[in-house]
Amino acid sequence: MIQQNIVGYVRVSDQKLKSSGERRQDIDRQKEKITKFCESMDWNTPTFFCDDGISAFKEDYNSRPEFCKMLREVRANRIHRIIVEDLTRWSRRIEDGLKTMREVSDKCTVTSMAEGEAYLTTPEGWFKCALAFLMAEWSSKSLSYKVQSGMLRRLENKKNICESCGVVHLGRHPKTCECKQCLERKGREKRREKYQTNKITKTGASLG
Repeated sequence: MIQQNIVGYVRVSDQKLKSSGERRQDIDRQKEKITKFCESMDWNTPTFFCDDGISAFKEDYNSRPEFCKMLREVRANRIHRIIVEDLTRWSRRIEDGLKTMREVSDKCTVTSMAEGEAYLTTPEGWFKCALAFLMAEWSSKSLSYKVQSGMLRRLENKKNICESCGVVHLGRHPKTCECKQCLERKGREKRREKYQTNKITKTGASLG
């Protein structure tokens, strides 16, 4: 077995759940995949740095504490190889991605299971990493633009604005809206329904 200090970096951008209750993005799946990859390569079992529920599209990679901790370990020459599922886990911004990859490439080897060895020491390696980070940033920008555009369209159409409180809801206005105005309105409606029910009951009793 090759004796190296190998680590895996895993990251998912959110902790949202599916309708079934399962995680939409499973960080354990990445760990399992990287562990099996190391076994197939006859490498040491990796230790992991995990940023769970943190986006790599933020303005500054310092918002990812485990990523920054891993970089400090690299600077101290305590890591020989870093493995990621793909380069979108490393960064979704071309500037930060190339900056951190350049620093790490001087100290250790970065292996992407999707793109292969990641390095900036040759024109081909630089092009591969730059293209991967560029596409990742473009994808995130496109998704963000679509979400913002959709919210603006909903505001313009005013289809999801609560008539009582003006709160904007995604999709139809929910019956579960609990703003003060809606709760007061629902309270009046419940009292009115109760009054009508009691009135009908009393009328029926008197007729009987």
